[in-house]
Amino acid sequence: MIGKVLKVNAGFYDILSSDEKVYRTRGSGNLRETSQNPLVGDQVKFNPDGFLFEILPRKNFLIRPKVANIDQVVIVTALTQPKFSSFLLDKFLAIIEFQEIEPIILFTKSDLIDDKIYCEYKSQGYKVLKISNEDKNQDFTELVNLLKGKLSVFTGQSGAGKSSTINNISNLDIKTQIISKSLGRGKHTTRTVEIYRLDEFELIDTPGFSILESNLSENDLAKSFHDFRKLSFKCEFRTCIHFREINCKIKDEVEKGNIMKSRYDNYLRLISEVKENER
Repeated sequence: MIGKVLKVNAGFYDILSSDEKVYRTRGSGNLRETSQNPLVGDQVKFNPDGFLFEILPRKNFLIRPKVANIDQVVIVTALTQPKFSSFLLDKFLAIIEFQEIEPIILFTKSDLIDDKIYCEYKSQGYKVLKISNEDKNQDFTELVNLLKGKLSVFTGQSGAGKSSTINNISNLDIKTQIISKSLGRGKHTTRTVEIYRLDEFELIDTPGFSILESNLSENDLAKSFHDFRKLSFKCEFRTCIHFREINCKIKDEVEKGNIMKSRYDNYLRLISEVKENER
């Protein structure tokens, strides 16, 4: 049979089959011998009364959280409580876009929002929404419409309102965490990665605060942001990483104000991180 992995827990795989039944299996010895690890979201072949024995080709995957075949990632962030980090947001975007996964930026606590930052990311061509989970009259229709028929990963800063948002658009009751006054951020409240199946869409909640991880190289980063990727062919050098090269189209667009200076600065910081990790 063919199915989709909904949850991985202690060596067991909960698999949704085409007949809408959920089966719990273990991985076959062949998978273990070849060090193949099925991920949440994987399409797999399995025996209902036995083992998962084959992982079908993936369209994309993330290293951490370990998920595959994602349609989009909703990055939940706030401008205060916890303090907004443009670097963390741009790091999320780089990782997500390199895998050619659609990002959605969701600003919560809209009563505290700085419209300048909202408008800046919108001007860069991103889908950007703002909500207030505290507003009992908040309309979540726009967000729900973007989720319909898709598998979406929710990630972002702890304490930004990720779990509250999910609770508000679903019948789930995911535990929320208040902000630590000493640290200025929330504690992780989500532990297990699994797919929640709702009437109109599927979603995955993840632990917050820099949960997304990658092994991107300098060349990978140069092709990560969608606006960098579209313009990079106009750089003089095909291997341009938009750092110290001359005649770089990306640096020209930053100078003209068409690419956010803060975004380019964050990109250079990511390049520096890669160089540091390679030492």
